Amino acid sequence: MISTISNKDELSNRISDLEDSLKQLKTQLHHLEEGEQHEAIDNLEIYLEQIDHKYDNLRSFWGVAVNEFRELFGKSKNDGTSEQGGKDEN
Repeated sequence: MISTISNKDELSNRISDLEDSLKQLKTQLHHLEEGEQHEAIDNLEIYLEQIDHKYDNLRSFWGVAVNEFRELFGKSKNDGTSEQGGKDEN
């Protein structure tokens, strides 16, 4: 009977040790996941900055392109040709 009690105590102690170890491992995992999330957020911020920069470049290009098209098509109207490529019949 004494050996049964000591076996129970030993198992109880081992279970407590394992639970403590599991708790520590869960804490480590939580910290690793937090670090990965922060890194992912940082990468996302860098990506969004790049997208903003590309969007600004596109907006600038679009303004230049619109002006070029206006000048190009404006000249064709002013030099006596229609937009379909024929002469005006005035």
